Amino acid sequence: MAHKDPYSVLGVSKSATQDEIKKAYRKLAMQYHPDKNQGDKKAEEKFKELGAAYEVLGDVKKRKEYDTFSSTWAGFGGADSGGGQQWFGGFEDIFSQFGGSGQRNNSQNFDFDIGDLFGGGVRWWQKRRSSARDEYAQSPKSEPEKPTLDVIKTVEVPIFDLILGMKLDVETVYSKHLTLTIPMGTKSGMKFRIKGKGRQSGGEMGDMYVIVEGKMPKEIPENIRKLLESIKDQL
Repeated sequence: MAHKDPYSVLGVSKSATQDEIKKAYRKLAMQYHPDKNQGDKKAEEKFKELGAAYEVLGDVKKRKEYDTFSSTWAGFGGADSGGGQQWFGGFEDIFSQFGGSGQRNNSQNFDFDIGDLFGGGVRWWQKRRSSARDEYAQSPKSEPEKPTLDVIKTVEVPIFDLILGMKLDVETVYSKHLTLTIPMGTKSGMKFRIKGKGRQSGGEMGDMYVIVEGKMPKEIPENIRKLLESIKDQL
């Protein structure tokens, strides 16, 4: 079988990043997925080729192996005619001189397992079809993002009102007014939740969140400053 370069199958350059390879695979896998091309044998074959190519290039270690030994690879096929096993056809030719294409050679008492070279990589091809489908199943779905019904509003109030407490007039998203009680000693940045006063949609109602920020006075009268100095150690 003729060698099929996985870079060409995915339509990426050899300098492509892992992220670019992943994006290219997902785009093509969605285009040629059997569910979208029922009865189309060519599309099915293309989908299998994409899965086989991504199985190599999508893994940094396997990609490095391919880049190093690509000239000896026997290529890959998308059909179930043993195409997966041909991934290592080239490697077996390299080590055939040691006897049995990577198997034990009893006549020379030489034990060599190609799986030892790549950490058991010989077995990964057996999973490439299921791996390709899993990758497609995990790809992001183009579902519309549900808008939130909650509303957040920030209101500036004089710092002394936070210290002493107050009644705050708040305008809702639908231009209605309500009164929010700010208790004595409220810290600047405190968030208050007003249930059911957010946006409404489809019979659902969001909440309104009011954040009160303390506003410092530009100037503090002398008598007020002295008063604050007298009580600051008590705060």
